[in-house]
Amino acid sequence: MTLFDVVQADEVVEAVLVIGNDVDWIDECQFMLHSFGFPSFAAQSPAEAFEKIGNRSISTLIIDQNLPGLDGISLAEDLAARTADEGRELRFIMVAEHATLDLVVAAVRASVVDILQKPITRDDLRNALLRVRGIKPESSTRKALASQLTTLSLEIQRLSNLMDEALPSFGKSAPVPEPASDEPVSAEFVRDLLRKEAKRRALLDGRLFGDCTWSVLLDLLAAKLDGREVSVSSACIASGAPTTTALRLINRLVGDNILERLPDAQDRRRDFLRLSPDVESSLLAYLPDLRKN
Repeated sequence: MTLFDVVQADEVVEAVLVIGNDVDWIDECQFMLHSFGFPSFAAQSPAEAFEKIGNRSISTLIIDQNLPGLDGISLAEDLAARTADEGRELRFIMVAEHATLDLVVAAVRASVVDILQKPITRDDLRNALLRVRGIKPESSTRKALASQLTTLSLEIQRLSNLMDEALPSFGKSAPVPEPASDEPVSAEFVRDLLRKEAKRRALLDGRLFGDCTWSVLLDLLAAKLDGREVSVSSACIASGAPTTTALRLINRLVGDNILERLPDAQDRRRDFLRLSPDVESSLLAYLPDLRKN
């Protein structure tokens, strides 16, 4: 039985409270919970967590260990003690940068069900929610594993090509000539712009042109013209920015309806990114002008 079967079988799905002071991290968790079918609430401080816990539909809590003023383990113990008087039993999932031995021991003493290390993935969270419900996560089937390995291989190859193309092309043939301005924008033309953007952003170790928004948009447009899907993790790597920075940017672009984020129908642990139709149309109308420069 999978997490999705459990959710669909329940008449009332219990809510999850996400507690942390990083808004982007909270949004990421809530997005995954929503895709699993779980309603969720958020708290950015211990005080807000105590207020939200009054909602009796909340039974599972995901807590960032690094909370200002009160660590996650202590907060879990205080919340459990407060609700115990009401006959409620809370289940805790702790999230930390590093799962040290001291943290594991403290978590066991606080009856924490699971500890996850950042950054957490859909698979991590899915399995933790199954364990919270006392269900053993299913092992991946041979077919699903083969599919994931194939996809990963293709993404690594694509990223490798981008890295090679961004390096100085000593001894390489001249770039493909750009088509006439009245021809449709091609994937090769967009990739050439992406190579130039990577070199521009590398100037002075990235201190001049650090924003990776244009790289993300070009990468997704090239993928669309090639007929390929791009996962969130692949887009983060291709952006050239640190993962947390890239995720923060992607979340903002999704929130501004510049990008669309869609769960993979074949593998629900992964999400794809696409340009919104309006942004895609605007880019296709704008890029031909760059051929004249």
